[in-house]
Amino acid sequence: MAMKKMKTSFLDNYKNKISDISENNLEEAVYYAFDLTDQYGLVKINKAISESSIKYNIDEDVIREKINDASFVLTERKKK
Repeated sequence: MAMKKMKTSFLDNYKNKISDISENNLEEAVYYAFDLTDQYGLVKINKAISESSIKYNIDEDVIREKINDASFVLTERKKK
């Protein structure tokens, strides 16, 4: 059981090491995920988020959090 915890900690530490979660970079990643969703269709949103995560070196969960943030959605709607 200890092995699993160590493995998870290693992966978490690795993700944190390679993540660039500056606000500007995160916004670009979210827009990229939305663009990919437009291309792939809504049923492939997980694929879009995954590809955006890889391109921008941001954890998928962080991108999902930003997409699900109600204030972000309201702000973006006002821009269009």
